[in-house]
Amino acid sequence: MRKNRLVALILLLFVLVGTAFAAQDQQIRQKLATLEKIPGKFSFVVIGDNRSGDDIYKKLVSMIVARKPAFVVNTGDMIATPGDKSGWTKFWKMSKPITMPYFLVVGNHDAHPKVLLSEKTYKEQVDLPGNKLYYSFNAGNSLFIVLDSFIDDQEKRITGEQFKWLENVLANSNQKHKFVFLHHPLYTDPGKGHHSHDSLDRYPGSRDRLVALFKQFKVDAVFSGHEHYYEKRTIDGITYVITGGGGAPMYEKESNGGFNHFVLVTVDGDKVSAEVIDINGKVRDRF
Repeated sequence: MRKNRLVALILLLFVLVGTAFAAQDQQIRQKLATLEKIPGKFSFVVIGDNRSGDDIYKKLVSMIVARKPAFVVNTGDMIATPGDKSGWTKFWKMSKPITMPYFLVVGNHDAHPKVLLSEKTYKEQVDLPGNKLYYSFNAGNSLFIVLDSFIDDQEKRITGEQFKWLENVLANSNQKHKFVFLHHPLYTDPGKGHHSHDSLDRYPGSRDRLVALFKQFKVDAVFSGHEHYYEKRTIDGITYVITGGGGAPMYEKESNGGFNHFVLVTVDGDKVSAEVIDINGKVRDRF
């Protein structure tokens, strides 16, 4: 009798878990379908590296919500310690005002190949279109691609299965604009920040192969975090933005990009424009 009850309980648990995942998948599909149908002009916000800066992040969240973007993308390091469920609870509580879709990019503080179960915890906490930490979606006339730059044995590189997936997504997209998001920058400056030449530029051959793909398929902009400052550069028509001002300690003085901020991007037909807005509401850059 006890054995039968145990079997019944296990079966019930599988049913409940399966139902929960099915409901979550349905919510994700609905969210993505809504974004695909955006007509005409729309805006989105990019923010990154908020971990350890709770008060700053909460203020930035309030400012973001006031601007009513269609969705928000975080370039990673939402929490301080990989796998910390209490950190995720706090992050989601602080992010509650963001009622529009919120897409997350995995950072090295969020899930780490060397930290047991941290990737499992990440997948439990984050709505993902699929079972990978890299994914894509369409919004209006644009394609958005989120990459994972910290896969085990592929840290700070986009290679292997993920590169093939990326190539396929870009090749099969007819969207007018294309935006890419990942945690580690493709380019850093010598002597600036804490990760100079230790992001994707640690492996220049792999980085340049990725850049060639971006050029081939006319990617508009690439957003990253990891370095706690703001920086923008344009190479061969592609804009590369480091936006790591979401609350974590600054790595540079204010005059060199070390200020808390987010980026508000507006897509209007053929035109894409952006404003870099600091925590005091001042526009620090336009492009």
